[in-house]
Amino acid sequence: MNNKELFDKGEYETLVARLSDLKDVESLTLLGYSYQKLGKWESAMDVWTQLIVLNPYHADFYNERGVCKFQLRFKHAIQDFDKAIELVPTNPYFYGCRAYIKDKTGDTEGAIEDYNKAHILDPEDATTLNNLGLAEQKLGYTQRARERFKNSDDLLGIKTIDSRAEPPSTPEKNSIWKEFKKMISSKKGFFDFLEDAGLKRKK
Repeated sequence: MNNKELFDKGEYETLVARLSDLKDVESLTLLGYSYQKLGKWESAMDVWTQLIVLNPYHADFYNERGVCKFQLRFKHAIQDFDKAIELVPTNPYFYGCRAYIKDKTGDTEGAIEDYNKAHILDPEDATTLNNLGLAEQKLGYTQRARERFKNSDDLLGIKTIDSRAEPPSTPEKNSIWKEFKKMISSKKGFFDFLEDAGLKRKK
């Protein structure tokens, strides 16, 4: 079984054992992703740093190292996302990643700005619209958020009872509603991003 097949089957421990002594870019890249899947963020961060030394202009390596730094609670994690965007300013996924981090660290306004940029670059990404709506809802832009949720649902072909309706009024039901919105408005790509604390490379 080749390395990609092992990765697709979730054989991450096997891959780590197989790839740990290899130093080529392809092997190191797969090793980094395998460590991330295993939640070994510090080991993964070390791999991405090695790859950055080998290729300091590869935006994905900075983005993934930023993922690890965020998981390890490094305050300067945002710098790697900034670098990835500086290198490839037309990649909507990088903006989505940075937006997620900004929102999680209290910069919801900055998150909205990045989600908007990601949406401009990829207007068909339903998850970006959903996450943008969640960020706007957090700041009280209720009507705008409802429109984002409805547009997200429409892109996915999802017919909810009423995407524009007010969420249920009680705190418990409101929480359930928000989680339901997240669940139904995600798609492959950012689904893994959210599953791994939001942070998996988009295929």
